[in-house]
Amino acid sequence: MPPITYCDDSMMAYRSARKIFQPGERVVFDEGYRLAHLPLVNAGHPAVISEVDGRDYRNGTYEKTRYALVMPISADAFLESDQVQALELAMKSSGFAPKIAWEICERRRLQLHATLASGISKVDLDRYAAVVQDLLDQISSISVCLKGPFLGTRNTGRIYFPVYPQKIQDEDAFALVQKSIGVPPTKLYLVGYYHMREELDALETRELAELIDQWRDRIVVTTTIPFLELHATNDDLALSARTHVKISARGRLE
Repeated sequence: MPPITYCDDSMMAYRSARKIFQPGERVVFDEGYRLAHLPLVNAGHPAVISEVDGRDYRNGTYEKTRYALVMPISADAFLESDQVQALELAMKSSGFAPKIAWEICERRRLQLHATLASGISKVDLDRYAAVVQDLLDQISSISVCLKGPFLGTRNTGRIYFPVYPQKIQDEDAFALVQKSIGVPPTKLYLVGYYHMREELDALETRELAELIDQWRDRIVVTTTIPFLELHATNDDLALSARTHVKISARGRLE
């Protein structure tokens, strides 16, 4: 069996989506974070957007259930990594550590995932599951590696781990999944993990930027994803997430 090879930055969109801080700049929450995440992270923060006319968000949750195809990652595979533990120590030793909502990390550890397709209609769930099942039967399980922390130009206040999927026939394995269900390849697969309770000042922002630069090219987790999942949720932190179906190369798990 040939060795597993992973997509690199030339195949992904992380470089163009990454936030680059200029001297003196600071982390300021954008509208997306203030509406979807901050109400769940720090409900009393003055920057919280509680609701917007014409949208069903109310204090970080939405009335209508959303369905998505996601790549779950095992909390054990993530937290038992020596590299993740070293990064966690660096984050907790930083000057901005008190502004991270560590309790959210704890609450979300069983819900860690990267989204492959969002906004799926309820009527399409079974069809999508069947299509993804057919593809996984052909390509089997998908291996991934996660690299060091990523802060993007959207949802500023949320720090992710970027996922680099296995290459299958020189293609991005998750792009094959997306194309199978008619979704344009995103080239972005992000596991949201750290969430900021407060905005950072210029000094704290510089420290975070330096930490990200130090870690950005390091592989922190390498694992095989045993299944993909269609899940339902009423918030963007997936605190309310529940499984519709798990899909593996061995067939539906539930």
